[in-house]
Amino acid sequence: MTQDPKPTGPLPSTNTHIGEREIDAVLLEFGNDPREAIRNLLHDLDVLAQDRDHAVSFGFVRGTVWHRKAGQS
Repeated sequence: MTQDPKPTGPLPSTNTHIGEREIDAVLLEFGNDPREAIRNLLHDLDVLAQDRDHAVSFGFVRGTVWHRKAGQS
């Protein structure tokens, strides 16, 4: 019995289609330098990932709700 290989690649997106116009706009923003565009997009992703630490309630994410004790800030 063989297993089907797991799919690879990006997850399906619920966002609108990203077309050539959007890609061209990003490249134009960075002087048509694809490496600079990629560098800045990766930087933006990193900033969003770091921001997640401040925006998400980890008690809820872990399946329990954390309650602050009286006197804690």
